[in-house]
Amino acid sequence: MKKLGFVTVIFVFLLFVSNGIQAQTTQTQRNQLELVKQFLGTWQANTGKDTMDVWECRQHGKAFIENGSLIINGKKSFNYEETYGFSSKEGKFKGFVIYPTGTYMTWIGSFTSEKKMSGDIVRDFNPGAVTGKFEAVIETPTSITFTFLNTSGVKTQEVKYQKIK
Repeated sequence: MKKLGFVTVIFVFLLFVSNGIQAQTTQTQRNQLELVKQFLGTWQANTGKDTMDVWECRQHGKAFIENGSLIINGKKSFNYEETYGFSSKEGKFKGFVIYPTGTYMTWIGSFTSEKKMSGDIVRDFNPGAVTGKFEAVIETPTSITFTFLNTSGVKTQEVKYQKIK
């Protein structure tokens, strides 16, 4: 009988310990699909003399599509199309960008705060083949700054966009 009591005490102790450990590791997850809606709309940036970079982001269910254009001396031309969706299994967005030349880029990222998305530019969605990094900081509801970095973390480009609709 003593042995049964001892085993029961051990079992109850382990049950409480495992519940305590579980409670400590649970974190509140950011609602990534709600946060990415901050990108919806039409955005533009002056990127050079007589050159504007314009992109429009729209939502289709749980997927997002961006169409990018360059306006040079008033003439609009296709620059890229980007599609991305959220992997609930990984807790990250996965994006595919295609350019008029047929070249493409893939990326994986997520919101690390309510106003900042960070990610890696990767080869064919391979998280081990990082070719660069990016950050998108939402300064205000009408202002976003995109920063691109090389694999060493050195800034290679920064573009500030304003929402126009």
